[in-house]
Formats: sequence, structure tokens, C-alpha cells
Amino acid sequence: MAQAQEAPIAPPPTVVIGDVPAEGGMALLMVGADTTPEGFVEVLRSAGCEAEVVTITSGGAFELYAPAAPPFANASFPAMLEAGRGVLVRCAEPTVVDAHLLRLVSKDRPLPEGFVPQGLTPLSSELVMPGGGPAYLTEEAADALAQLIEAGDRAGQELRVRSAYRSYAEQVATYQYWVDVLGEVEANRRSAVPGHSEHQLGVVADVTSASVGWELEPEFGETPEGRWLKQHAWEFGFVESYPQEAEAITGYDYEPWHIRYVGKTHADWIRLTGLTLTEYLAQVDVDLD
Repeated sequence: MAQAQEAPIAPPPTVVIGDVPAEGGMALLMVGADTTPEGFVEVLRSAGCEAEVVTITSGGAFELYAPAAPPFANASFPAMLEAGRGVLVRCAEPTVVDAHLLRLVSKDRPLPEGFVPQGLTPLSSELVMPGGGPAYLTEEAADALAQLIEAGDRAGQELRVRSAYRSYAEQVATYQYWVDVLGEVEANRRSAVPGHSEHQLGVVADVTSASVGWELEPEFGETPEGRWLKQHAWEFGFVESYPQEAEAITGYDYEPWHIRYVGKTHADWIRLTGLTLTEYLAQVDVDLD
């Protein structure tokens, strides 16, 4: 009696179809078998690609998945990728930023007493507004700001720094000035209580232009320079800390001139999530714990 032959074992399905850009770069690939985003990324990794961003289209809009982003940043991405779906992949090693760049400073979260950032360096006088005094940032933030301002100049948008690092003593004087001018209630919408200012981190700059007389006014956001800054700041690692109509979240009135350096990776993720910096840093705090 002839023995029944065993059915051949089917080879595992091909999850990724296409040429994976193992040396970095972008490629349009296809999902070969139903899989989770995590599974898809793991297959890419085994092929030599550290996926920075995975992009699909859904309902005419782009959906993005960033493997190294905090989990909440990927919350809207589908839980499964179906076979046959096209996927645009960007392969690159994500930049890991220093923890101090992600420190939440707010009305409820002061800096430690006596905090002074390391590596403060003077900004070139060419980056400072006419008649402006010395300004300082940490070296990494200063280099990124120089690149941003130089890019603005090339685009015909002249941006310059009005203020940058602000010590605790300077905060005392600044806050008291606004209290004397506006009263305490209104001052609290415009200025931080000493010890609660992002400026003390050494990664924040107030940027303005000749269009508003080098002042710090909400109208700056509607100038060509202000619109350019809002559109391109993230490319250099900066985000707007206090956007329009977000006072209930940030605690401060709209400040289109106030930009904070968080590094290109997190600036990109903040842009993609649509969260304010305050919300994002609060979420990152949870994820880092």
C-alpha cells in the first residue's frame, strides 16, 4: 500500500515587494502579505533599512508612521497593512536628540533652581537685529538658528534675533516690567514668572523682522517673514511654542516670534501630529517614564 505523500510546505509570504533602499533614501514598495506596521518595519530592518517614515494614502490624505516616534504620534495609522497596498518608505537612521531638548517648561513646570544650560555660545552679530545686544544659545541651537536665518536670507526673508537665552535674573526684570506696564493678570499672558521661562533653556530665540520695526508683535505672523518662518522652521529643528488660539493649552498669548529648538526629528513629529509643543512634550514625558 502506497504511503500518502505529505503536502509541500508553502514558502512564507513575501511581506515587502520591491527594492528596499538599504543605503538610505526613499522608495515606493508594495505590501506582499497582510501585516502590522511593526511587522513591515521589522522586515525592512532585516533588509538593511532603518525606516524613518512609512507613508500610505487613505481617503485622499497621507497617513504617516514613524517607528521611532512616541506611540501617541502613530495613533491614527492603521493597525494592519493589507496585501497589495503601496507604501512610500524613507530609510534613514533617526537622529537621537539630547533629553534636555525635550524638557517641558510651563506655568506648572519650572526649571530647577539655579539652572544654567551648558555650552552657551554667543550668536554672531550678523544674526542679531540692528542695535541689538549680545545674544546666547547653546552651541547646537545656535548652529541650527544660523542655518535657518541664512536660508531665510537666501529666500529674501530677512529674519533677525531680538532675544535668546534669558537668565533667571533677567527674567525677574522682564516679568516685573510687564507687571508694571500691564498689571499682573495681563502680564501673565505675555511673560513667564521667573524660573518658568523656556528662554532659560538656552534653546529659544525671539525672531523678528524690519516689517514690524524689529518688535515682537502678533502682526509678525502675517508678514512674509513670519509666514516663511512658520512654514520652514521645522526643517531646521525649531517649533513655535505658543501658536495662535492655543492659550488654553500653553498658558500664553500668541507669540509667532518665539521659536524653540527641539532637533529636526521631534520638530518633524510635532508638525505631523498637529500637537502644540506643550502637548507633545507632556506626552513624551509619559512615554519616557
